[in-house]
Amino acid sequence: MTKKLYPERTFLRKIEKIGVAIEGAVNRFAKSDFNPFYHLGTLTIFMLIVLIATGTYLTIIYRPGADVAYATVEKISSTWYGSLIRSVHRYASDAMIILIILHLVRMFIGDRFWGQRWLAWTSGWIMLAMTWLAGTFGYWMVWDQRAQWMTEFMMQNIAGSSGLTYISTDLASRTFSNFVIILFLHVFVPIITFFFINIHSLHLSRARWWTPRWAALQALVGLIVLSLFKPAMSYAPADLSAMVGSVPIDSFYLALLPLADTWGNVIFWGLAILTAGSLFLLPWLAPGRDAGPAIVTDPKCTGCVLCYNECPYDAIRMVERDDDSGYPKLAVINPKLCTACGICVGSCPVDAIHLKGGYSGEQTFGVVKGALKRELKDGNPVTVMFTNQRTHTLGGLPEKLGVGGAESRVGVTSWDGSDAKIVTAMLPSIGAVNIDWVKTLQSEGARDIVLLSHPYRDSPNREDSHWILNRLHLRPALVTKGLHWLEATPNDPKPVEKFLDELHTEEFQKNKSAPSLPRIKDHNRLVPSLVGGLVGTVLLLGLFALALPLDIPAGMSAAEESALRIAVDAKGKVDVANIPEGVVLPEGADPEKIFGGVHFPMSIRVVIDGETVFDEVFKPSGVGGNGRISALEFLQVESGAHFVEVFIKDDTNEFRNVFSDEVEFDKGQVWALVYNEKTDTFELR
Repeated sequence: MTKKLYPERTFLRKIEKIGVAIEGAVNRFAKSDFNPFYHLGTLTIFMLIVLIATGTYLTIIYRPGADVAYATVEKISSTWYGSLIRSVHRYASDAMIILIILHLVRMFIGDRFWGQRWLAWTSGWIMLAMTWLAGTFGYWMVWDQRAQWMTEFMMQNIAGSSGLTYISTDLASRTFSNFVIILFLHVFVPIITFFFINIHSLHLSRARWWTPRWAALQALVGLIVLSLFKPAMSYAPADLSAMVGSVPIDSFYLALLPLADTWGNVIFWGLAILTAGSLFLLPWLAPGRDAGPAIVTDPKCTGCVLCYNECPYDAIRMVERDDDSGYPKLAVINPKLCTACGICVGSCPVDAIHLKGGYSGEQTFGVVKGALKRELKDGNPVTVMFTNQRTHTLGGLPEKLGVGGAESRVGVTSWDGSDAKIVTAMLPSIGAVNIDWVKTLQSEGARDIVLLSHPYRDSPNREDSHWILNRLHLRPALVTKGLHWLEATPNDPKPVEKFLDELHTEEFQKNKSAPSLPRIKDHNRLVPSLVGGLVGTVLLLGLFALALPLDIPAGMSAAEESALRIAVDAKGKVDVANIPEGVVLPEGADPEKIFGGVHFPMSIRVVIDGETVFDEVFKPSGVGGNGRISALEFLQVESGAHFVEVFIKDDTNEFRNVFSDEVEFDKGQVWALVYNEKTDTFELR
């Protein structure tokens, strides 16, 4: 299969246009600096911090155990501050799932999941799974009907002693260790998530961990509003003698319960594994192709380290030179980490770097200078505009600019039929603009130079806008009235067209002044306007509020009837090997351990009202088949009185009756028949 370039992956580009349009709608009401969609990753980390902070308080008060867990959770909710902390904890867990999923979707539709980014993609899915696991444990710890349904699911799908502990008459003491283990995992898994966050950013230079203060405040306000509107609640205490009828479940964490109950385990888990596996392996199943990697022309490289400092993906190393160039260092590109963003090409003052896939900054600028000279020779005022491939692909450039793709990176056109010309150059990213180009164009007579960028935080290569702005801030003499910085959502050509219309008016040309460039230091400390702050807060509140409609009432399909559990945990019978003639064993010796033997399987047959409803054979556990026999089966039974008989066969003899009695099954009731090996009977509980 031929790998395609970014513009050629049309399906993803169509979806990306929808996502960018949504982000652009937010930018119309709040400056792009304050768009929460540009901070999904750092907001996720903030949610994790909120969860750890609130979880610390909850863990101090919580007591594990089937007899006390529910009561301690209710104690927490009995005070206004306890209820608030618990509710914030609950909604922050949902918010973290939402933010991770949105972040993954944004990376997917933006084609930022393959190549160098495979590690970030796969670790992101692992963190989503860990978040889901920790949150699921949290719901179980409440020990209400939701926890009961989870326990029922485990008992029906995990045979053996794990489920049998919940059939014991001494439920609290037998399950205490389970509560402690779940509590430990609920606390430990989020801490381990920080380790995966570090792995997630392993291929990044200057990874951003902290969300801007305004975004953190907006998120916190959203969580508190939700918590006050609908506080987190426990439902009826868990009662394993009755089935769960209908209880609201958090679909972000517990949707597997009704789906597995409806579809069946084979279909549900088959689809789940297939879907999750395909998404996890997507970097290898659907990779794209870029114009990289970057290539260094060794004789030109002066070892100035500018490219090394600016690379967003840690793909450049400076090594000692052993040639006669006279320079101590040489830049070396790691092709496995390069994303072909072109920032290194723009940073190089001697044009020593180009992209292997066909982009050369030196050649592109040569075409721009040639077009400038031709138009100036004809007496036309010229505007030079630098833009990027993503803006062009998503439809963010007016069509009349005449830029047509990789084969036509530079276009020349007049604007509205006037003599004024616009020379438009399409680069891999706005960070590929070399600062010396600005100086050269100014000195050679360009009337205006326009740098068309994505919003600062929407850079597809993380730091595209940052580095060209940094170069301009370091060369303030180049920031003249003929230089213009324009940020626009990459799918909307209207702001660009409007700006160019204004640029070509006499009034604008007469009154233009040096631009005030966006700040790059302390960018996270910017303060939004009142409207911008409200828009961001409402947006995050709306995202987090998805937890409300997804609290869907659901119940076990068997709850309309009754059920019978068959529980067995027995050593079983052994046909001991013959003791050799003349051998006398000492008193207390176990001939089975000395001479071995054959462990018989146990056959169990359940007959209700004369009809066989269950007939299975259970083999001893262990590699050698000499372990205990464990069984836990769930049988649906119609409500009403039924005559129940249980027969077993665990030796060479025929089936024997070990239970026979009439049992009254109330609607939703669960009876358990537990095998007592000492009395060789099943006890009804």
